[in-house]
Amino acid sequence: MELGIAGKVALIAGGAMGMGRRAAEMLAAEGASVLVVGLPDDAVSIEETVSGIHAAGGKAIGVGANMTLKSDIVRAVGECTAAFGPPDILVANVYGPPPGYFEEVTDEQFETAVREMTLSLVYLLRQTLPHMKEKGWGRVVNMNSIGAKEPPRFPGHALVNTGRAAAVALAKSLSDEYAQFGITFNSIGTGYIGTDRMYRYWDRMSEHTGTPRDVLLKVVTDTIPAGRVGRVAEIAAVMTFLCSDLGGYVNGEFINVDGGLHRSAW
Repeated sequence: MELGIAGKVALIAGGAMGMGRRAAEMLAAEGASVLVVGLPDDAVSIEETVSGIHAAGGKAIGVGANMTLKSDIVRAVGECTAAFGPPDILVANVYGPPPGYFEEVTDEQFETAVREMTLSLVYLLRQTLPHMKEKGWGRVVNMNSIGAKEPPRFPGHALVNTGRAAAVALAKSLSDEYAQFGITFNSIGTGYIGTDRMYRYWDRMSEHTGTPRDVLLKVVTDTIPAGRVGRVAEIAAVMTFLCSDLGGYVNGEFINVDGGLHRSAW
């Protein structure tokens, strides 16, 4: 299927690992020039991702940057523009704050959560929307969590649920403002996706509780109609479609990719 994004420029935050890496590979395979952004400490993973894209015949460069910091965002967009031109496609994919119940977390942690989850998206869009508006085409995918719409009870997610819900509302608001310019904004509600990060989390839970990881995970997968965690490629494919020309009439949506875990009919 021709997705109509050959020659576009894509900036993928969190593009060195997991679902972000697979989306970067898919977009590059479709002919987009890709900036792979990962944390500075993940330089090896960034290089591996870029090298893999080159080996497959794609175009990519890598940048180490913390995409929750305005200065790093400005630098990453600048490097993308210098190499390929301003981004036409954005995947906003950053780590969230730690778990914690309300009485366990501080006011400062709430401020950090909002900056990391919501203001980071504002900073990124300030740097990129003028080009998209001028060009009359743009795609923004905000990687989020099903917890933004259906906050889990355990473990405590007071920080992450607050910051992520605000980011979803921002994306929806901007979809209304910018649709006339051919720019779409969509949020993806991730369920339990089998990334290395997810498995590390359950390894920590196993150490904390003394319960084997597989036993803990089975408690979760028994609640998922699909009966399993999702594959990285399954969510990356949704990300890629939303970034495509064919995805241009999907706008302002919060799309769950969770094996049916979310219970609401809409």
